[in-house]
Amino acid sequence: MSKLETILQEEVLAEIQQLMAKAEEEAAKIVAEAKEKAEALVAAQKRKLEARKVAELHRAESAAELAVTTARVKAKGEVITKIYHEVRGRLEALPQSPEYPTLLERLAEEAVAAVGEAEAVVVNPEDAARLKGWAEARGLEVRTEDEVRLGVVAVAKGGKTRVANTLPDRLERAWEVLSAKVSQILWS
Repeated sequence: MSKLETILQEEVLAEIQQLMAKAEEEAAKIVAEAKEKAEALVAAQKRKLEARKVAELHRAESAAELAVTTARVKAKGEVITKIYHEVRGRLEALPQSPEYPTLLERLAEEAVAAVGEAEAVVVNPEDAARLKGWAEARGLEVRTEDEVRLGVVAVAKGGKTRVANTLPDRLERAWEVLSAKVSQILWS
């Protein structure tokens, strides 16, 4: 082999080594960039998953809070309904109380005062005897209707105007305020 061939061969080998070194350097750079991109993608996916997890947890907590609130409201409603029925039951038991005739007279006085000039009071047939003496003393007729319970209806002269004053009606009118007070007492 001649010296020229040797020099050329050495130059070719040197050039090949340079190209190989450059190729290895480029390959390492490409691998590093790809690794960096992959790590960035993995980090981005982790952030997305974490954000999704946080959102799902928040949604689940909100749903749980709503379920608890709904259950509380339902339970409170059931308690208020129970109290209402208990009050109604006690009202229904009032006719057996010794104070009932006095209460009935007070209800009659209020109804008669509200109607102005009354000609009669209407009561349940069971209450007619209890109110007869009171009505006669005032010159009023006692009439009976099965629908009138736990109170009276005052009838104005001519019969066109009627004023009801019964305990169930009064309870119905006052129940919204009463139930709010009961709620406040029970859950404050």
